[in-house]
Amino acid sequence: QGTHTQEPRPQTQSGSVALVAMAHRVCVVGGGSFGSVVARVAANGVGAHPGTFQQTIPWWVRRPEMAEEINEKRVNSQYLGAAHLPEALQASTDLREVAKGATVCIIALPGEFLADVLAVLDQSLHQDCVIVSLIKSLKVNSDCSRVVPYSEVLAAGLSNRPVAALMGPNIYREMARDEFAEATIGCARRELWPVLVELFETPLFHVDLLTDLVGVEMCGCLKNTVTITCGIAKGLGWGENVKAAIIRRGMLEIGQFLAEFMGSDKGVLLQACGVGDIVLSCNAGRGQALAAAFVEAGGKKSWSELEDEIMNGMRLPDWHNVQNVFKLLNAVPGATERYPLLAQTYRIAFEGAAPASVLEPLRTAAPTI
Repeated sequence: QGTHTQEPRPQTQSGSVALVAMAHRVCVVGGGSFGSVVARVAANGVGAHPGTFQQTIPWWVRRPEMAEEINEKRVNSQYLGAAHLPEALQASTDLREVAKGATVCIIALPGEFLADVLAVLDQSLHQDCVIVSLIKSLKVNSDCSRVVPYSEVLAAGLSNRPVAALMGPNIYREMARDEFAEATIGCARRELWPVLVELFETPLFHVDLLTDLVGVEMCGCLKNTVTITCGIAKGLGWGENVKAAIIRRGMLEIGQFLAEFMGSDKGVLLQACGVGDIVLSCNAGRGQALAAAFVEAGGKKSWSELEDEIMNGMRLPDWHNVQNVFKLLNAVPGATERYPLLAQTYRIAFEGAAPASVLEPLRTAAPTI
């Protein structure tokens, strides 16, 4: 798998390769927590490279009051508190105008909201626009025979424009305080790497690049299942030994899943999008906090109810991903036995299995990597 290298910028050619030789118009779609901090990163990258990028980043958010706050007070208080937003970021509720002619589009929406914007984006973006997905949702096809990465959904809905995925251990409030963070970008088109490096690499945000787009993307999605498992243990009051066992076993099952169902190299697990994101999310992520609350409520509150109560308007992919992974495993003969931790997490979360039964898979032989 290719890693981050500062390659010479390609010469102008036809198609999307030519984009690296023009002044890019960058836009952001989505005003949630991760989208907001990545918008800040992109604004810093744009400012550092005025020869590469236009100096204004139009940013689509759903609510007029959020757009007004961003533009007039330079904050997004719901998600980032008082963290200052650079002047380059100009928020709007007019998606068509935001996307018009953009050559790099950062998409930071929950997967379930993507269908609402694809048609307008397809009509408005530059024909060779590079799509950078922050989506950590996961879905399966109608007969549950395969996982459908959102990069595939994006490519299909956006006339096969090139897609990259940015995934990593990124606690948004720490990034909003300008603390260092890192991420992995998956992009199969190496000729597009230089512009992605210039956009996202800053003194406080490091990116490594891999050609394994799906591997990077799926690490970001699958770790959200293990966060639920760790949250179950947290809700029972268990400590670090159990958490470490869950993380180790979860990583092994994710690696096996990547190889068996996605054709990806397990080595991607050693990147920021893999072990970095898994360790961080299982210790400090929102999914594990939600799962702990689920256990503490004794199963008397649904996942959506708890989400409404404690997530400040955020929509988490974690518990949905658990459902979708199990749909696939349950449809493949013998798969639930080969992935006992992923399967038991689903049974606890959605079938009423005892939370303490999360230990059962940890007592079985683990996959090799």
